[in-house]
Amino acid sequence: MMMDALTLKDALFWAFAILTVGFGLMVTFHRSLVHATLGLLGTLLSVACLYGLMDADFVAVTQIVVYVGGVLILFLFGVFLTKRIEDIKVSNQSVNWVVAVPAGLVLLGVLLYAILSSPLPTAPVDATGPTTSGIGDLFLSRYLLPFEIISVVLLAVLLGALLVARRELKPEERD
Repeated sequence: MMMDALTLKDALFWAFAILTVGFGLMVTFHRSLVHATLGLLGTLLSVACLYGLMDADFVAVTQIVVYVGGVLILFLFGVFLTKRIEDIKVSNQSVNWVVAVPAGLVLLGVLLYAILSSPLPTAPVDATGPTTSGIGDLFLSRYLLPFEIISVVLLAVLLGALLVARRELKPEERD
């Protein structure tokens, strides 16, 4: 079931690529911190879908678990649990469009030149199998010690971050 000149996989790739750029623009230009965070959620999920389309299943799942499940949810909790975040006035309201637009156009031109002048492979790539079982086997055999050392280091970093973030409240601050 192939479409005329565009396969379903190609159509999905372009749809997720457009969604990634659109959500990225939402992150960049939205004034609301909550809406920008939700745009970041869309961006990260779209990138995970792009990884899935490229048969990089481990990277796609890692993208969801680490970035969406960890970093983004932590950021959302920080936004939602901050008291009086709506009262905060942004001190830097100026956006330097005079410098940003020409610099962006020059960067776009350089990227388009690099893309259009590079030879692109036209041969179809054979589909690969799932990569997660091989990576999991290596984590539990050859790389078990480094994997466990990294987990202990990350636990120490988490405890250190909690210690730094914790502070004693003054009696007038307690509500």
